[in-house]
Amino acid sequence: MNSFLFAVVAFAYYLFNKWWINVRKEKAEGFYKPDTYIGIVSNWIIIIGLTITSLVYLFDAIG
Repeated sequence: MNSFLFAVVAFAYYLFNKWWINVRKEKAEGFYKPDTYIGIVSNWIIIIGLTITSLVYLFDAIG
């Protein structure tokens, strides 16, 4: 069950990340560009971490 929940959260966070990037691109003049790049990297680290956690729980449930 936990693996499924982490997978759903990872997908939802991915969709939020896409929306956040689009908003930043539309209103680029109001945002500091290096902050946007740092935000993108940190969001992808969170997405990858959630995905790995989901896989760990999945393999734990199987084994």
